[in-house]
Amino acid sequence: MIPHPEQALTDLAVRITTHIVPATTSTFAQADGQLLTVLLVSMAQDFERAVANRMADINEIKTLIQTLQKHVDNNRPFSNMDQTNAFLRAEPLSLKLSDVNALHAQGFDCLIEMQIWAEKHNQPLNLSIWQLLRRHSERNKFQIPAV
Repeated sequence: MIPHPEQALTDLAVRITTHIVPATTSTFAQADGQLLTVLLVSMAQDFERAVANRMADINEIKTLIQTLQKHVDNNRPFSNMDQTNAFLRAEPLSLKLSDVNALHAQGFDCLIEMQIWAEKHNQPLNLSIWQLLRRHSERNKFQIPAV
């Protein structure tokens, strides 16, 4: 067991930057080492927050589905209501990242369909979807130190 995987990945990135990159003479190898460093730091950050961020997205999408249900009627049908209702009732099979990712992907499939509908039928809902996407991108941005 690695008790602090985020720190372990960060330590590996620092080791590459401070010990391996300076010892290389090839410009390509130095650039490659820096790229590996950035990827390891990004992985460390995502590892720490992945389940929490994806569950936040899932919960926000479920809230939007409930909003959608209030605005759909026979004059403005939403063809994927069965899919969105199934997602609304769904929970991840476990808290393993792969299971949370699977439900998250279902949620984003529903979100895409909702946005297609909202663009034509409900601009406030469309705006809410864009706001969710903004919060999603802010939650998931990486803080990469200068290397």
